[in-house]
Amino acid sequence: MKHLHRALVLLLSLALLLTLCVPVFALGTQRLDPDQPFENSAFFDYESYRIHYRVFPAENAKDQIFLIHGFALSSYCFVALAEELVQAGYTCVLADLPDFGYSTRETQDTVKLPREEIMHALMTSLSDKPWFVAGHSMGGYVALGLAESYPESVKNVLLYGTCGNDGAPDFAVKLMENDTWCALIGPMMETAGKSKLLVRLLYVFACNSLSYAMHYDASKITDPYYIKGTGTGAIRNFTMLPKTNYDFVRTMPPILFVNGDHDYVITDSNRKNIRAALPESSVDYVVKGAGHMVIETHAAETARVTVDFLAGK
Repeated sequence: MKHLHRALVLLLSLALLLTLCVPVFALGTQRLDPDQPFENSAFFDYESYRIHYRVFPAENAKDQIFLIHGFALSSYCFVALAEELVQAGYTCVLADLPDFGYSTRETQDTVKLPREEIMHALMTSLSDKPWFVAGHSMGGYVALGLAESYPESVKNVLLYGTCGNDGAPDFAVKLMENDTWCALIGPMMETAGKSKLLVRLLYVFACNSLSYAMHYDASKITDPYYIKGTGTGAIRNFTMLPKTNYDFVRTMPPILFVNGDHDYVITDSNRKNIRAALPESSVDYVVKGAGHMVIETHAAETARVTVDFLAGK
């Protein structure tokens, strides 16, 4: 959690700078319809939540994979990997967590539910068979939480660019739960998220590639930030993340653990605890030259490793 806290501090600091010099960081314009952002968009209603997801079906599918994105992003970051996996015969479902993408924005009045409960409800509404569950960055925490809470629905876990969640410092949790602080910082984060230039600058850091970041379709990230409450909801979202139960992880089937060797968001020191808990026969694969967004910049290689793992190679 510490690495995400640092990333959040960086993002909010840039957001503050942005609010002081908006003309320099030209804002993007919203282009997607939030009620039907993509051709294959669908919505799932559960309690007070409306969850956006996309299905990428494979013909004569070998199996099914449920993919969960990381902080400040959405299901779009998994599209490149999903397209590769579909070609290999795996149906993929990409979901937006609450407060991100085109799913419900939580407020102080929302009766909050665990991310795991909501994602599990969506999974079981789509299929009564168990899933492979993949998580990137913060999504990895949810994937592991799903496996622990609903083992009957999770066949195995695939982790990309993540680590274990050891919990945020007490002062950070108090800030995230403070209405006044969230009301101040949330709008700043929304303003920052609407800037395509700022997104590309952050992606240089996240992808370890200037060329990739500068040619990236930043609108896929900036568009959801036009939904009111995105910034505040994203901050509150941190208080709902499960701590990783390493004792449980040790009892799991072998895990796929893929990371870039130039990941400056989650470093090797952050991964120490989860690596020590990986079950026997797990695959710990490092993609050379890749940064935090290994699922996008190195989708083909990541997919190849994933398919081999799923095939038991």
